[in-house]
Amino acid sequence: MSEYLTRSPIVVTHEQGLSFAAQIREHRVMTDQSIRAGGEDSAPSPMELVSAALGSCVALYVHQFCASRGLRHEGMRVEVTPRHVANPNRIGELSVGVFLPGALSPHTMEMLERVVRSCPVHNTLVHGAAVSVSIEVDAAHHAVLG
Repeated sequence: MSEYLTRSPIVVTHEQGLSFAAQIREHRVMTDQSIRAGGEDSAPSPMELVSAALGSCVALYVHQFCASRGLRHEGMRVEVTPRHVANPNRIGELSVGVFLPGALSPHTMEMLERVVRSCPVHNTLVHGAAVSVSIEVDAAHHAVLG
């Protein structure tokens, strides 16, 4: 029995220029590159979606924590600031800020930090994920293009 839960693949297809569409279940998420990078800036870049995934996951976990304890969370926001590095080109650090209305006790703040660090996107980024790559070529199409 595999230790991994297999889900349907996310299928990414080329739209135009540097724009791509990711089909995620019944949802379609677009990506593009900035004008400076040669795109049309019609959608977030894939790297921006990494930060958005982390921020959204943290926000969900903070919301659930606060709601379950009757803590004020209206207007709560999460800010994620990426720091890019080179060689290899990647995000080297993600700084996450959680902003809540009102004051929290030190004990609640400690519990909230544990909650934030338990978000699956945070855990994936901190602990890493194995990435396997396979390349398949349509033999019939390849034979025509030769």
